[in-house]
Amino acid sequence: MFHLKFPLKISKFFGTKFWFEQLRSYKMSHNGILVQKFNPGTGSLEWDMQAESYDYIQEIARSGFADMLHDEERNFKYNLALNKALNILRIKGKASRVLDIGTGTGLLAMMAVKAQASAVFACETFQPMVKCSAEVIAHNGFADSIKIIPKRSTEITVGPQKDMEGKANVLITEVFDTELIGEGAIGTFNHANQHLLTEDSVVIPARATIYVQLIESHLVSSWNRSMPIKLGADFIKPPSNVSICPGNGAVHDVQLAQLKETHFKILSDPIPIFNFDWNSKVPIPKDDANTVNFFAKCSGKAHAILMWWTLDMDSAGEIVLSCAPPWAHPEGNELPWRDHWMQAIYYLPDDITIESEGERLHLTGYHDEYSLWFGLQTETSPSVTMPRPSCDCSVHLACSRPRLGQLNDNDRNQKYIRVLEKMISSDTVCLTLGDCCLLGLIVAKLGARKVYAAERNPHCRRVLEAWVKRNDLEEQVTVLDGDLEKRKLDLKVNLVLGEPVFESSVLPWHNLYFAHWKNTVQHLLADGVTKILPGKAYLYAMAVEMKDLWKIRAPVRSTQGIDLTVFDNLIESAIDTSDSQVEPHPLWEYPTRALSPAIQLMMLDLTTLSRMTKEIPEVEGKVNLPVTGTVNGVALWIDWQLDEANVISGGPTAPVTLGQNVQWDMHSKQAVYFIKDPVSLPTEEKCLNYQINFVPDTYEFKFKFSIL
Repeated sequence: MFHLKFPLKISKFFGTKFWFEQLRSYKMSHNGILVQKFNPGTGSLEWDMQAESYDYIQEIARSGFADMLHDEERNFKYNLALNKALNILRIKGKASRVLDIGTGTGLLAMMAVKAQASAVFACETFQPMVKCSAEVIAHNGFADSIKIIPKRSTEITVGPQKDMEGKANVLITEVFDTELIGEGAIGTFNHANQHLLTEDSVVIPARATIYVQLIESHLVSSWNRSMPIKLGADFIKPPSNVSICPGNGAVHDVQLAQLKETHFKILSDPIPIFNFDWNSKVPIPKDDANTVNFFAKCSGKAHAILMWWTLDMDSAGEIVLSCAPPWAHPEGNELPWRDHWMQAIYYLPDDITIESEGERLHLTGYHDEYSLWFGLQTETSPSVTMPRPSCDCSVHLACSRPRLGQLNDNDRNQKYIRVLEKMISSDTVCLTLGDCCLLGLIVAKLGARKVYAAERNPHCRRVLEAWVKRNDLEEQVTVLDGDLEKRKLDLKVNLVLGEPVFESSVLPWHNLYFAHWKNTVQHLLADGVTKILPGKAYLYAMAVEMKDLWKIRAPVRSTQGIDLTVFDNLIESAIDTSDSQVEPHPLWEYPTRALSPAIQLMMLDLTTLSRMTKEIPEVEGKVNLPVTGTVNGVALWIDWQLDEANVISGGPTAPVTLGQNVQWDMHSKQAVYFIKDPVSLPTEEKCLNYQINFVPDTYEFKFKFSIL
């Protein structure tokens, strides 16, 4: 959902109790803000009245603090390093003045009090969490021991009658993301060391090391490169500027542990590429490069770089927190789950062929203040400095990485081709509706008389025009903008075609916008003979046990002896008020066991959907849960039926076995309904009861699931 807020009434917020009052009065509020919401059914922005606390509620509900707090290894090692540092200061007879930058809930600051710090300062700029941390700290009895500074660390003043009367000699902070430096860690540590800390200060963590590993992977490459589409003995070829574009420079964070061995080939050992000394009084460069020479483990084609990092929590390097994938982790395969720090994929500007094992290679890592990128050279390559990748072909501006994977999925493409081969003739006049939809090129290659390709996104239009030109299809294919309601075409359309995929879609059923769009172009269709493909959409559900993903909605309760129930209550109230219990997630990254068969909840006829939505009745039913486990969620997805034999599924890609992990489509997100109170299944069977309502104005669904 995208929204813009327009304040009708401004009020100040005074603590968590006031927040709860705001949340409870949400549905009855007559004052508030106007919010622009995207309506997936119409593809338009619409105004909606929300409570005046809406914006803050959204910030809390989506803040992600609970995910970090569930990371018990993180919490334990921070606490261990902090106690070690303060014990050393006590032995030396020194007082400990601790500064916690980015305190969040106040957890690290409270750890410092419990470790008997002499003074504790907690800095936080995210105002909803400033108020939350004050409540959590007070609830734990530490209100008089911690001074909260509600501003950025770079705004803290030091001196008499200022934020801190003297400099701190211990800094504890967690300002890292998957890319390590993406939240501004370099600037934060540089400023703290120069302005907020003593010369002999201790910083927790003390150091960080970024590791990289070279891989060959056609799957990974498919998320960044446009590839030819096989059409019988022929190919539909991507434009040359698309196939060689380096892509965009944004980090691609992913749970590497869920990639299978068959998905990639390792071409190098893990390589330390950057080391950061967070305790350095010499500023860390905001722009830097480092080249490492190494020998290839085997021959292959280098497509990408895998990246992760480790933290030395103490100066001696005895307490180490690693984000490495299982095959490179120092503590073996049983790793703590975390979603706030994953691993990352970086794409090379060019694929590099490695001729043999032992070939000498040169990998250069670059970073600015917030991001990383990499270049690879062989012994015979000219030495060049690589700029940060940026897209010059429009594909990476128009398409997400999963969307590129979809477009490159040969099995998926062949299903469309098999169906279209039986439908296309020299009389076919086709209209395609979608974002970066290449199906019109297939239709043209199969001999259609004419293809009109409607693209709402200007980047998509440029991409499609380049594909059309590259394949000499200008006579057959005309690319249009998405405003078709008043347009006239030279020929009447007898085939409306979509995948359907729209980049604005958040949940699987948002792609039902295809049906609405189709209904706005009736004046372009031939009388009585127009075919719609896909013709039907099926909504499916499955009761699942999520190994780890459930934690993002679960209460923390306590960690390291700190009571966080106040935070739990605030998050729960915010989520209940601001969000549906349904969220989009790429479930291939999150192991889920099937606790029920797939349930077909509803069939939607796309040929009549826009005209008859008000006649779709409420759906109720139940399904047995025949295996043991804990039901903590329901997975939901859409299947698009092309014909009796060919279905495009956004769900499982292999037959589901009860009690086993589900193999999910890797190029789309499924919807997850979180069960608020998970239910452990005993040996006797229970049932998943469901109630589904279709909302015709927005093409949304209302779900109610219960276990009985």
